[in-house]
Amino acid sequence: MKKLYQYTIILLAGVLGACSSLDVSDPYSENLPSDFSVGTYMQMYPLLRKYQFKDYVKARNIVVEDSLKKLGISYSDVKAQDEATFKADIAALSTICSDPYMGGYPAESCVNPTANADIMKDLAEFNFINVPNDTIALRSFPIDSVAISQQYIIFGRDHGWAYRWCVSQEDLAGPGRDQATVVVNNEIVQIIVAQAAPVDDPAKFVADPWIYCKDPATGILHKVNP
Repeated sequence: MKKLYQYTIILLAGVLGACSSLDVSDPYSENLPSDFSVGTYMQMYPLLRKYQFKDYVKARNIVVEDSLKKLGISYSDVKAQDEATFKADIAALSTICSDPYMGGYPAESCVNPTANADIMKDLAEFNFINVPNDTIALRSFPIDSVAISQQYIIFGRDHGWAYRWCVSQEDLAGPGRDQATVVVNNEIVQIIVAQAAPVDDPAKFVADPWIYCKDPATGILHKVNP
């Protein structure tokens, strides 16, 4: 249930509307750190963009299915033929597979993605039905910068996600997230321990009061606010 909740919140990045700019200009922006960057945050958590792509493809394919049915055309037949064409285009598959915001797989796994059933199951969700060039269509889909910034406000910050890379020795001098503490029931506990504890009521969830940067060399999160 916990993972389901987390992924539900992450998917907000794919359903809150489209905005092509990486600048954040929405009613919630005042809740963001002053140096928050959508581009940086998306780079740190590429799944946010990946789910945007997948939601876009899914929504568009639903429209195609409805349109074909109204025309009396078998969507399943069109889909089967289109999927076969998609699978046969190794060059396009490799591009989608290796793109950090789409497949996100290592280069060696993308030489021939069809050799891996799990990867192909993932990549199939990037296939626009009845579109001749999927990669061009995917590249034309704008980044929803507002949704990504709201994901940090609604979910990322409270769950201790870093919002930027650590860039200075001062950043790295801050204690790691495993050392950060919070007061729960008048006791001082590690925030990672408090958040690991199962809760039966969302109101009992212990939000992380700190903000963090991530060391690009080690992946360790360091506290950057007092």
